[in-house]
Amino acid sequence: MEKSKVDAIYMQYQDKIPQEQKLNFKRSLERADDSRYESLSMVKIHNPIVILILSIFLGGLGIDRFMLGDIGLGICKLLFGWITFGIWPLVDIYFAYKRAKELNVQNLLNALN
Repeated sequence: MEKSKVDAIYMQYQDKIPQEQKLNFKRSLERADDSRYESLSMVKIHNPIVILILSIFLGGLGIDRFMLGDIGLGICKLLFGWITFGIWPLVDIYFAYKRAKELNVQNLLNALN
């Protein structure tokens, strides 16, 4: 892919993918052909900040996990999160944020292949 397209895509998604995956993502972009440029704009991307806010305010109800597609965890969190005296929803704030970024990089790399 052309360097200008690689830079544009990389800048667009750099805050939505994990730090440790950024180099791998950029290399995958450089190896991809130009026909993949348009398909990357249609990839479903979760905004990690929105997931973080949902996790803080509605995490006890499992809303953050439902938004990420983790239906089983969302139901478990909704039904059993209170048993842990709120510790599970509190700890899951970090993990939901991280999971959003991991899903984003997976979706983007799948679109490149």
